[in-house]
Amino acid sequence: MTHRMLSAEMQIHHVALRVADAAASKAWFVAMLNFRVDREFSFGGKDFVWLCPPERKAPVIELIGGGLLASRPAYENPLDSLGQPGFHHICLQVGDVEQVLSELRHRGVRILIDVMAGAPGIGVEKGAFIADPWGNIFELLQLAHDSEPGAIG
Repeated sequence: MTHRMLSAEMQIHHVALRVADAAASKAWFVAMLNFRVDREFSFGGKDFVWLCPPERKAPVIELIGGGLLASRPAYENPLDSLGQPGFHHICLQVGDVEQVLSELRHRGVRILIDVMAGAPGIGVEKGAFIADPWGNIFELLQLAHDSEPGAIG
């Protein structure tokens, strides 16, 4: 059997996040993280919201709301959730973690791990972790000055 090369142009288009209430989650992303709504629609009994970071065109997070049977546990420390399989967090690259975290703290966003130094040699200067009201975890990542945008390590 011959193996064919996968496209070198392959890239992540979006990440889908299941939520109980798409409208409430959308409101949190818009108010707390300044995301903007790219499109909204309903399909198959679910509500879909495509969100983009400010000044970006590509949808990054697709909220899929409605019809959840169970909720995920809310962790106070994201490291506690590493024992669970599946989705762990979404990483948002920012220019200045301390500045962003200060503003998020002012907005009342739950801080899980305050600003910490990146591991040596991986191209990350600083990081932090936050959570939405439903326990979904988000990492804030600031690249080291000698790293290329969008690249880690």
